[in-house]
Amino acid sequence: MSLLRAAISNHETETLIHNLTPWMLAELTAKTRQLLAEAALEVGRASTGDPAVRFTDYGNWDDDNHLLNGADSDNDGETESNAGDQAPYSEVGAVGQDDPALSAMRAQVIICLEGRKNCRRRAPHSCLHRNREMHAAWSSQMSDLASSFLSWKHGGVESVTSEINSRIGSTFHVTSVGILSFCAVQTIHQAPDELANVSLIKAGFLGCSPQQPTTAIALECLELYHQICRRKPSFSVQAMVKVLCTLHKRTYFQSFRDQFAIAFDAYLDILRHVKAVVNQALGCDSLNWRMLNACPPCSYKQDNEALLDPSRLDSMDGNNSLKRVDGSGHADEHIFPSDYLIVPSEVELFKDDVHLRPGTRIPTDVAPSTTNDNSACTENWKTANTVSENTVSIFDQTGIFISACRHGIVQTLVEMRKSGELAKYALATTSKVLDVYGSNGATGYNIGCSYGKTVAASSISTKAGANRHRFLVNSFHGHAHNRQCQIQHHPLYQKGLGIEDLETCERIFSASNAVAPVIRHASYFHWLQFIELHFNQWDLDKYSELSTFIYNNYKQALHIVNELSPAVQELKVQLGLTDTDFERWNSEELEYLQTLAIETEEDIEKMTYVEALESLASAEAKYGSVTSVQFLSYSPTDFTPTQGLHKSVQTVAKAREAEHSAAYRRLVLEMNAVDDLERRMGITEHWTREQDEYKHALNSLTNRRFIRVVEHLEGLVVKRLFELAKANLAGTAIRTALDKYNALAPLQNPPRPTLEYHEVASYAWLDLLSKPWASKTNREVAAKYFKVVRAREELTRLNVEVVWLHAWVDDEDAHLSSVAQSLSETNPTLAYEIQCRFEERRRVNNIHCTRLEAIYDLPGYNGLIRVSEEGREGKDGDHVKRVLGDLEGSSIIHADEDDVLCDEANRLDACMSE
Repeated sequence: MSLLRAAISNHETETLIHNLTPWMLAELTAKTRQLLAEAALEVGRASTGDPAVRFTDYGNWDDDNHLLNGADSDNDGETESNAGDQAPYSEVGAVGQDDPALSAMRAQVIICLEGRKNCRRRAPHSCLHRNREMHAAWSSQMSDLASSFLSWKHGGVESVTSEINSRIGSTFHVTSVGILSFCAVQTIHQAPDELANVSLIKAGFLGCSPQQPTTAIALECLELYHQICRRKPSFSVQAMVKVLCTLHKRTYFQSFRDQFAIAFDAYLDILRHVKAVVNQALGCDSLNWRMLNACPPCSYKQDNEALLDPSRLDSMDGNNSLKRVDGSGHADEHIFPSDYLIVPSEVELFKDDVHLRPGTRIPTDVAPSTTNDNSACTENWKTANTVSENTVSIFDQTGIFISACRHGIVQTLVEMRKSGELAKYALATTSKVLDVYGSNGATGYNIGCSYGKTVAASSISTKAGANRHRFLVNSFHGHAHNRQCQIQHHPLYQKGLGIEDLETCERIFSASNAVAPVIRHASYFHWLQFIELHFNQWDLDKYSELSTFIYNNYKQALHIVNELSPAVQELKVQLGLTDTDFERWNSEELEYLQTLAIETEEDIEKMTYVEALESLASAEAKYGSVTSVQFLSYSPTDFTPTQGLHKSVQTVAKAREAEHSAAYRRLVLEMNAVDDLERRMGITEHWTREQDEYKHALNSLTNRRFIRVVEHLEGLVVKRLFELAKANLAGTAIRTALDKYNALAPLQNPPRPTLEYHEVASYAWLDLLSKPWASKTNREVAAKYFKVVRAREELTRLNVEVVWLHAWVDDEDAHLSSVAQSLSETNPTLAYEIQCRFEERRRVNNIHCTRLEAIYDLPGYNGLIRVSEEGREGKDGDHVKRVLGDLEGSSIIHADEDDVLCDEANRLDACMSE
């Protein structure tokens, strides 16, 4: 540099480059030599003193030109190498760098050649600003990266390398990391005006920075971790980087993890861009296309097919395992483009639809209505789903709420924010399902009984009613609901449900819990990215298992029909019953249970007033007893020599004072209640015990309490005895109600006899045996009858699903193949990518065809038989044997070698420990 300054000071700019030693020139690339020459010439012209000759003041470049796409000007400062400030290209490119870096280099060279020092202190960059610039830089070049990725993937490294060598370009160096390879100095060829990461991708790498990359990760390594994340979500980025460090004999540092994470995020973004381009070419990019076509047996309707009722079966539920700590990743404002998520703005449209009504699982202190029998069902789940205040204050996302079809493919996702399972999440999900799938559907929900009333009181009531949508309870959860609710909402008693249990969401959550360890402290972007990555793989797995699902359900339904039908028919003959008797029994039982919930006609207002007067008299008596002693008296022994009253005496005094205050507050409260009732009823003077109206209302009140206790006791015997007897839970509920009965029985006029528990049980059986639906034998026969009916409905639905799946398999293969062929000349790289998707899907679809043929061969199959297209691979030989072996379960795997069983055992152990 001293040589350069001397040449410039002597106005010898024309010999500047020639004065450099040969070894210095050898280290300079063509672009660097051009840069030095331009800078030296400009400095030379300025040093002549000619005021007319001015050159660009690159010393102020960071003030005027470094901001990207409207970034905040008050956050200027030096950008770290991994921040990535991308700007539009100029006509001059730099080696391994992009335009902003070129301007910065030119500015520093000019300052150095002039002998100046850049003493201006730059404000430090905030992490938020660096992330903004980095995301913007990646976004600006993503289309080029996706195009280059397709060229590399389908062209190969060798062909790209030969193409680069044949062109005029330059080279730069990076540290490259592969699965089993590590190179400290990897030479990368770069064409003129080409992005550094484009050059890296053509060589099979991706930089850890959007520009000026110094470290690059092999694309095969990123794809390996991508597949690991899809199969084992709990395997974190840190674990992957530690594995690489061990393989390459390097010491692990946190910066390695950060670099790998940046490259992995960019790689996933490239894959999303490629997928979007492919979907557009295939015509799969329309609104809600994924929801409408992800599950062919649910939605790929064919002409001249019988209509199903319900047309489709879904389930929805919430889960609080996938939480995210509030404030995690606050410097990352990047928004993930989810294909599953119902955006929060749509969810908030329903926040005021339901105001703390029973049945929405909203934490509230308001007691459920005693006349609403479904509220008891809801209360069973409210307690289990209540979220503590600590959870709400610590976590921003407190869980997720999803919906899925009966085959297990996820439809929608809603994030639960700083709350438990509120009604707005279910309403937003229901609204989306109704908009996409239309009429005549059914949805299973833990509290489907009361949720139906919630929907009826919401803003989507008209939409749900017009679409004739039904809300049911899940099969397993339904057994915790009372008998009245089960008759109305349990799948066993619902026409068209088949043998579906509607417990799909529980199975999904059982697998998605594995994502929780890696997203608890993640940014919102990464929280959603890892969840969607898991669900995307889950859906692909469920698609590959569709034919297995149909096969297993078909065998199960046939088994139920073959095993139970003869027994039901024999019992029907012995008992003289018909099919209509079973349906009629359900109607009679439901009518009886609903009658128990009807309150007798009484003057409720007068009884309420008398009850308030009774409470006021009790409060006056309590207050009078507390205030009967006006003063507290003490003796000398109550005092200590130095500290006044003894502590025990002080405690008694404070307790007396607290009792006085409590009695006074209660007296004021009861007086206000009586005044309010008298104002509403137009009463000018208190009723007294001598008045006939008072006596009549008091007698009705006492009688009403007793009647309600008797009805409650009877209802418990009828509703609970059959469901809870097996779990030894019926006794506790009945004993509690019996204690209340025995307390009120002597107060009746005339007094009623008290009862013992064994008498109540005996009375219950003797009384209920007079009703055919209460007979234990009849109930067992009825349960078997409804199982047979549902199994036959299942066979009808499966016959339709078999045809729809087979039609989809053939149509999808034909469509993918034709699109790939049509693009082979105009866009070969895209055609190759579509061909790859075709080969992947065809491999799965071939297995579907083998399984579908096994369904056609089942004894008892009575649906249509569709012939597979000619030319499918693997229809004979070992392939068929392996597929059928897995289908029949002949391939035995030990429990300790089965990951699914091991994971299930771990989750069971965690639940039991909690």
